[in-house]
Amino acid sequence: MAFVLNSRVKIGNYAFAGGINDLVIKKSVNIIVDSAKLTIPGLGRVTNIKSVINSALSFIGMGSHPITNNLPNNSIETAILFKEGDTVSIDLGYNGQLKNEFRGFVRRVNITTPISIEMEGYAWQLRNQNILASWGPTTVKEVLQRIIQGTDIILSPDIPVIHLTSFRIPHHNGLDVLQYMKDKMLLTVYFDDNVLYVGIEEGRTTNLDTSNGSLLAEVVYNIGYNVPTNQPDLKKRLAANNLVRVRLKVKGKDGKNTLYEAGDAGGSVHNKQIAHSTDANYLKMIAADRLKSLKYDGYEGNINGFLQPYCKPGWKATIIDKRYQGARSGTYFVPGIEVTFGVKGARRKVDITYKLD
Repeated sequence: MAFVLNSRVKIGNYAFAGGINDLVIKKSVNIIVDSAKLTIPGLGRVTNIKSVINSALSFIGMGSHPITNNLPNNSIETAILFKEGDTVSIDLGYNGQLKNEFRGFVRRVNITTPISIEMEGYAWQLRNQNILASWGPTTVKEVLQRIIQGTDIILSPDIPVIHLTSFRIPHHNGLDVLQYMKDKMLLTVYFDDNVLYVGIEEGRTTNLDTSNGSLLAEVVYNIGYNVPTNQPDLKKRLAANNLVRVRLKVKGKDGKNTLYEAGDAGGSVHNKQIAHSTDANYLKMIAADRLKSLKYDGYEGNINGFLQPYCKPGWKATIIDKRYQGARSGTYFVPGIEVTFGVKGARRKVDITYKLD
């Protein structure tokens, strides 16, 4: 059976199938902003959504629809077609079976030949804010509810309860706040389309943006069957070979530091000062999570495969490999993916880290 690559891209009021010179999509639980860069011909034309809708209605014996009244009638040169803030949806697949790979907004249009369009996920909606707010005792979730006001972003139900002694946003945007939580509170912060998750790396168990509605999916890679046999970037990592101790320092109301530690007594020490919280459950959780990112049994590297099987950050990846006495087989955490698509074909690179089973 032949596999034919297909694409469907919607930007603003326009949609086009095919015509992609090059596309790179990057998503990771370690990076707040999902990104995509699309290259298309500078002298091409696209069909606007109005004509697509009306053609479909005509085909089934109906006339035009009122929703198309405010859309332009004619195709336009791509060089002046798109602008910052236009909504974006990108679907890719084989033989007409498409899955959504990216949703977000145009960040920048580079008028070059060919045209290059830089896009961001829903974190883009947090850029143009000026938030001045302060709390006494509060929670991380309450702060997040404030920064997503007026956006299309929703909070993951898996965000843990993390108590804060106080918190202040002094005229910053929401993206700055998320970066602060990531850098100073060691929280994992990432988007799955418009769903924002903040917590420990492996703490997300539900997905509000899938067709089946709830549980995160698990992808299966059968090496030599649905992914190439040669996987040179998949390198084994053993926790026993890496002695690490994580030490978190928290200053209490009395000015004294309290230590929360996890790991090997004689291991190399990773010190971090934590602000805004003396929540013991959170601090123990963060110490263990930090340790797991530094010391684990699993892999550092990635699986290079085709566009399918489909996979997203935060999913589980089960590797089946009958060679080497099954030494590479197991279920692993997927922190990130990179999708490439264009005239040279399509690939999905999936990062693999610690073993889950």
